[in-house]
Amino acid sequence: MTYKVFDLLNGARMTPAYAQACLAQGVEAVHITLNNYRGINPIPDLRHSLRELAAYRAHLRGLSELVLMVEDFADFERARQAGKLAIVLGYQNVPGVERDLGLMALFHDLGVRVVQIAHNIRNLYGDGCAEPADAGLSTLGVEMVAALNELGIVIDLSHVGDRSGLDAIRHSRQPVAVTHANAYSLCPNVRNKSDALLDALKASGGVLGITYLPPLVRMPGEARATVADVVAHVRYAVERMGAEHVGIGSDFITDQPPERYQEFMRKPEVYGTWPWLYPVDTLQQQQELLASLEGIGLSQAQVRGIARDNFMRLFAAVMH
Repeated sequence: MTYKVFDLLNGARMTPAYAQACLAQGVEAVHITLNNYRGINPIPDLRHSLRELAAYRAHLRGLSELVLMVEDFADFERARQAGKLAIVLGYQNVPGVERDLGLMALFHDLGVRVVQIAHNIRNLYGDGCAEPADAGLSTLGVEMVAALNELGIVIDLSHVGDRSGLDAIRHSRQPVAVTHANAYSLCPNVRNKSDALLDALKASGGVLGITYLPPLVRMPGEARATVADVVAHVRYAVERMGAEHVGIGSDFITDQPPERYQEFMRKPEVYGTWPWLYPVDTLQQQQELLASLEGIGLSQAQVRGIARDNFMRLFAAVMH
């Protein structure tokens, strides 16, 4: 069987060929990163945030026969009925609004449905995962959580620090997402999530997107990451949280030029070295991975949840 997939972070070049390949391999929806569209900018100011949003919306208009931008939850079903790929727009850092949180309403009006509180380093709202102080959310960060809840924007904790993530979960009135990270207990990379964060995510109804990015599957400097390592992260997350709190966030980078990732290569302890050799590297291999999960004792319904339904449930709870 072909599993239907909602990929909570896909960084591949969204060409007509790739959109068609997604649809052919069961992918119904993907979340893309606006501040990584034409080049990676983990700290987007307001001008950059708006410029890339305008550029990506124009790009999607050119793909209108194949894709549909998600603005309300019913758009997922509209896309499916039309045979189109649903595209969810998001930022992996707060998009340059600084202290004027009212501007987030503009980004919502323009289709943004996922926002990450911080990306690796400290910003006005809280500490990212690479900050040794791990100071948690600021008072402004708590206000940002409330603003995102009010707008119906999904909060992403993939790159935030541990305390920031726990703070966000505690203050959020809605379930939150870790769109692309793995278990710290299996791979002690600062980008991965602690047991405490996974437990809090479960208690709040959130979902963890297991990623194939090699340094998050197996620590940099160790042997090459394998499919078995990815399965181990799935198994650990399922045993810790329950299958209903696990999803997929591939972090695929298909057809992207290597120069995009040179900034990340400055932190080999976090991101390893180039080239990244993905243990699951194609859309077909993703289907093979999903099919293999029945071999660790998961039912087809549980695998369907991991592939698509768990993140759909989260988005249904948040979007309004």
